[in-house]
Amino acid sequence: MTLSISILGPLVIESGDCRLGKVPKKARALLAFLAAQAGQPVTRERLADLLWPYQGSEQARHSLRNCLLELRNALGRGTDAHLAADFSNCRIQDAIVDLVQFERLSRSQHRCDLQAAADLYRGELLADFDLNSEPFQEWLAAERDRTLAMVCDILHRLSAKQDAGGEHEAAIQTGRRLVFLDPLSEFGQRALIRAYAHAGRRGEALRQYRSCAETLKRELGVAPDVETQALANEISRSSTAREHSLPGFPPEERDSIARAGTSDRFPGHRGPKQVDAPSQATARSLWPCLLPNIAVAVAPVRNLTGDPDQQYLVEAFTDDLVTDLLRHGRGLSLRPLGEDRSSSDNGNRISERGYDYIVTGSAQTSAPGLLRVNMRITDAASSEYLWAGRHEFKPEDLASIQTRITRRISRELHVLLLQAASRRALATSGLDLGVTECLSEASSALKGKVTPELTAQAQTAYLTALAHDPRNVEALTGLALTCQNLVSNPWWGDPRAAAAASDLGREAVAIALDLAPGHAVAKLIQGMLYSAAGQLELAERAFGQALGMDHGLGAAHGFAGYNAALLGRAEETWPAIERAMRLDQSDRRHSIWFCFGGFAELLLGRTEAAIELLRKSLDRNPGYGFAQLFLMAALSLLGREAEAAETAASFRKQYPDYRTTTFEQLWLSRSGSSTYRAQIHPLFEKIRTLGVAN
Repeated sequence: MTLSISILGPLVIESGDCRLGKVPKKARALLAFLAAQAGQPVTRERLADLLWPYQGSEQARHSLRNCLLELRNALGRGTDAHLAADFSNCRIQDAIVDLVQFERLSRSQHRCDLQAAADLYRGELLADFDLNSEPFQEWLAAERDRTLAMVCDILHRLSAKQDAGGEHEAAIQTGRRLVFLDPLSEFGQRALIRAYAHAGRRGEALRQYRSCAETLKRELGVAPDVETQALANEISRSSTAREHSLPGFPPEERDSIARAGTSDRFPGHRGPKQVDAPSQATARSLWPCLLPNIAVAVAPVRNLTGDPDQQYLVEAFTDDLVTDLLRHGRGLSLRPLGEDRSSSDNGNRISERGYDYIVTGSAQTSAPGLLRVNMRITDAASSEYLWAGRHEFKPEDLASIQTRITRRISRELHVLLLQAASRRALATSGLDLGVTECLSEASSALKGKVTPELTAQAQTAYLTALAHDPRNVEALTGLALTCQNLVSNPWWGDPRAAAAASDLGREAVAIALDLAPGHAVAKLIQGMLYSAAGQLELAERAFGQALGMDHGLGAAHGFAGYNAALLGRAEETWPAIERAMRLDQSDRRHSIWFCFGGFAELLLGRTEAAIELLRKSLDRNPGYGFAQLFLMAALSLLGREAEAAETAASFRKQYPDYRTTTFEQLWLSRSGSSTYRAQIHPLFEKIRTLGVAN
C-alpha cells in the first residue's frame, strides 16, 4: 500500500487511495518529523526529547511508544512497510514525501524540474501546525526558513529561465509569486520588474518598482539599492526621454535613480573608466596580517560575432565587468589589459609581466538572436586555464547575465586569493603544525580580548590550516571571523584593508556554508559580515537562521540585538544582550555585549544607563575604541565635560589618524533607517565638539 506524506503546506497523509482524517496531534507531528528526515533513522531519545521535553526520560519514552501505536492504528494495514521502529531508532521508509521530491528537483537546472519543485510548495512547512513543545517549534521554525529560502531561489532561477526563453507571461507569474513570498527581497522584485519590461509592459514594471520602494520604506525605512534603481531607470529611459524618467516620483528620487542608471551596471553607459593601481601609500596596511594583494588583469572582451553593431555591447560588458569586480573584489589589484597584449594568433596563450592572473573573454553568435559569452581565468605565469564559464543569452538580457558572471568570477578570484594567502602563511608563519594544532592555536588566540595582534595570530593559524586542508570548514569559518573582527574595528588598519577583509570573509564563509549548510556558527559569522557591510536585512535573516540551527548560540542573540539597533529598533537590543550573556557566561565577549547594550541605551536617550554599560565594557577591554567613542558622547550629553575630554584624549592617543567624519560616515553608512539616523546624529554632534582628530 502506498503512503504519501505532504508537509509543504498543511499536513496531508494519504494511505492507498484514502486520505487520513483525524490523527492525534503528537502522532501527526511524529510522522511529519520522520518524513522530513528523508528516510534517515532518528533515535528514540531524540524523538522523546523533541515531542515530550517537559517529561522525565522514562515517561517520555513511554509516551513515544503510545504515540507509535496510535500512528500504526491510524495508518492501518501495511504500516510496517513504511513505519520502521526498533529498540533504538525510528524512520519512515518507502513513502512518497513532497519535501524529499522538492529538495531533489531544486538541485536541477532544467526548467521543467524547477517548475515541478515550485508546484510542490503549497505553503510554509506544516502550515497552521502548532505544538506545545519548544524543541519541536524551534525545528519547525528553522525548517520553514530553510524551505522558504529554497523556494525563493527556485522561483528566481525559474523566472530567469522563463524570461530567457521568451516565456514572459510565465516569468511574470513566477515573479509575482516570488514577491508574494518574500516582498523584501530585491532579487525577487528585480526579477518581476525585468519580466514586466521584457513583456513590453513597462508601465507595470515601473509601478512594481514604486510598490517595491514603498514596501522597503514602510517596512525597513530604506530605499531600493543601486541595482534596483538602475534597473528602473534603464526601463524608463528605453521608453521616455531621460529628463522625464520615472514620472510620479519625487525629484530627489528621480535624481537618485538617474545617477544609478549611469553608474556601472547596464550597457547603456559606455564612458571610459580609469582603473588605477593602488599607490604604495594606500596599498600599505596597518593590519598585521598575511593577506596578499594579487594582481589581476582584465582584458577587453573580444567581439567574435562578426557584427560591428554588437561592439557597443561587448565594450559595455568589459567596462561593467571591471567595475563590478572592483566593487566585489576590493582585495584584488585590478588593472586593464590593452589590446596590444602579447599573445599568439589564436589567443590561447598569454604572456604578461606583473600580473598573477588574467581574465579574458569573447562574445560570439551561437544561434539566431543569441549571444554566447566565454570567460576564462588564466595563470599569467603558465598560461594554464584555471576556470572557464560559458553563458548563452539574448542581448537584451545582458544585465542579469552579467551579474551572474561577475559574481562567479569574483568567487573564483577570491578562491585564488585564499590559496595565495594560505601558501604565504605556510611559508612565513613558522608554524610547523598540522591542521588540528593550527586550529587549536587559532582558537586559543581568540579566547582572550579582541585585539589586532591576537586576531592576526589567529588568522595566520587558520590560513596555515587551509594550506593543508583547503576544504576545512572550521578553518574557513575562523578565517571569516578574523576578517569580521577587522571590519568591525576599522581603526586597526586602513580602509582598504578592512574592505579587502570584508570581501574575503564573505567568500570564505560562503564556501564554508556550501560545504556545511547547517553550520550555525558559520551562518552567525555571515550575519556579522552582512551587518558590518550595512546589509542589515540579510544580516537579520542570517541571525535568525543561525538561531534556528542552534537557539543556544549566545553570540547570535547578541549580534542580532546590535543589528536591531541599526535597524532603528534599539529597544530590542538589551533583552537580546541579556540572553546572550545568560547563554554564554564566559567573560570573553562581555566587553562587546556591554558595549552594544550601552550603544542602544544611548540611542534610546537612557544616557545614565548607557554610561554604566559602556564603562563596564571598558573595564574589561580598556582599548575598545567603539566603547570609548560613545562614552565620550554620553558624558558630554550629561554636561560632564571634564570626563568626556579625558575619554576623548585617551581615544586620540590610541587612534590618532582617524577623524570624526570617518567614524560618523561608518555608523551612518550602515543603516538607512530614519529612526536610527535621528538617534545617531546628536551623538556625533557631541563627538565633533570634543575634537576627536578633526
